[in-house]
Parts: sequence; structure tokens; C-alpha cells
Amino acid sequence: MSTIRVSATSARNNFFELLNQVALGTQVIIERDSKEVALLSPKKYTLDKVALLKASKKVHGIWKDYDPEDNPLRRKGAADFLGRWDKGLKFKK
Repeated sequence: MSTIRVSATSARNNFFELLNQVALGTQVIIERDSKEVALLSPKKYTLDKVALLKASKKVHGIWKDYDPEDNPLRRKGAADFLGRWDKGLKFKK
């Protein structure tokens, strides 16, 4: 990760450009009177493994009750393009 140093005045005048740099992964050190006063760094995203495991257990087997013949998008009177999303999917009967 690269780092750049800017003065507080420059940071104020170019704030949105600095945000774009931070979004691309650059750290920005802001100095006032030749002293470091702030650090802008990209947000670190973390994966909540416990919540992911809990959600995956809740949705396990969700497709077992799906019947392609009972799809409301394929019923008579539905627009042709609405039922195309599940064409070609294989389901156990």
C-alpha cells in the first residue's frame, strides 16, 4: 500500500481527490506544522464468519420445496420474459 503526505491546507482544498486516492488503496498522512495530525486509510472489510455460517444453515435445503410448474411467472397471463430466469435449472423431484 502506498502512502502520500499532504499539508492540512492541501488536504482541505483537495479533499475529494484524496478520498478517491484512499478508495484506490493509498494511505494519506495529513501534516500541520510539519507534524503528523491525521491518517486517512482505506476501510478494511472483514468477513463475519459466524453470521455467514448461521445464514448458510438457515437456507440449507431451501430449493427442496420448489416446483417449477408452480412458478407464478410461468402461469397463463404472465409476460413471456418474466419466467426466463429459471429455465434450464435442474431440480430434484
